[in-house]
Amino acid sequence: MTDKAKHIVALADDDVDDREIFVDVCSGIETEIEVFLFKNGQELMDYLNTKDAVIPSILFLDINMPIKDGFDCLAEIRSKTALNELCIIVYSTSISSSDVTKAKQLGADGFLQKPSSYGKLKTAVQKILDTD
Repeated sequence: MTDKAKHIVALADDDVDDREIFVDVCSGIETEIEVFLFKNGQELMDYLNTKDAVIPSILFLDINMPIKDGFDCLAEIRSKTALNELCIIVYSTSISSSDVTKAKQLGADGFLQKPSSYGKLKTAVQKILDTD
């Protein structure tokens, strides 16, 4: 029996279908993954700001969400010393170079355009987990 590294991964995305696909992809990856889901940026920040929050190793963060968008979350997270180690991958349908630049300026560790297929998403998530 081999020991599998356990990753705690969070996804903040307002699209229910995208959240379901993401969870399905994570369950199909060889690595043991626990996924925390958030429906919008405010829900994510409320959780991260709780005293006993389990901080994920990687956060996949959508840009366009109601209440609090991904850029606002990114700026708030990077302003908190306690969250400095959190790896943040902006995860968006956007292909705008200005969005990529803004994400990097705000402290994102990477930018992943939402892949067009399940297989591409699985490959991308596996690659990110392997390099974390």
